[in-house]
Amino acid sequence: MRTALLPLFTRPRDAETNALRAFAAARGAASRQPLDLIVFPESTLTGYLYEAEDLARFAEPVPGPATDRFADLARELGANVAFGLIEAAPAGPAAATVLIDRSGRILLRQRKLSEAPPYVRGRELTHVDPGWGTTVALACGDLFAEGALGRLPGDLRLVLVPMARAFDGRSPDPERWRREERAVYLEAVRAVGAPALVVNALEEPEPGGAAPSFGGAMVVGSGGELLAESPHGTDLPLVFELELER
Repeated sequence: MRTALLPLFTRPRDAETNALRAFAAARGAASRQPLDLIVFPESTLTGYLYEAEDLARFAEPVPGPATDRFADLARELGANVAFGLIEAAPAGPAAATVLIDRSGRILLRQRKLSEAPPYVRGRELTHVDPGWGTTVALACGDLFAEGALGRLPGDLRLVLVPMARAFDGRSPDPERWRREERAVYLEAVRAVGAPALVVNALEEPEPGGAAPSFGGAMVVGSGGELLAESPHGTDLPLVFELELER
């Protein structure tokens, strides 16, 4: 299957600008070759937000306006599309990952299991077979959460890992990524035992704000081997032909 990981350059709270960037990146990747799966980062259209007033402003239902827009994109490109959003769940805002198939149908809605307040946590780990094998979404910290890993299906074939990860202090930091962080993610995927598509947001820094998410993407094999990687600190697309064992 041909996958495209798109580490979107995100402007926090500017959903329209981010949508234009996201759809342009997807169309650009698809113009070079047909794609089976496109994966965007966590909180694709808004950036990762954590203030209660921001969550109240940007949370929306699933299905809703954002899923409708990505469903149109999936139908246009003939590709499955995964993206992150702030979901207006019944109990409160949730960090969710949605997977939409080529026809625009929602296949998977996974609320993050390891999220901290003011987000609410998901309670179940959902899995689906979109045609290439059993797939789950472990957004960012869920890749390391015992509560998530203990629920993985035995026939797991692919893990989607949308992220909005930043370093404390300076971020991006390519040397720290190579020295410390990359190996941690490779080991986490090895423990899961299935290939993973990891894609991180690249956030525009805000004046006086925390260090931004550092971008980049990688494809990791089931044994924790690095199969492909886009540069840390960039929003360069990573297109990769992934062979999944059945």
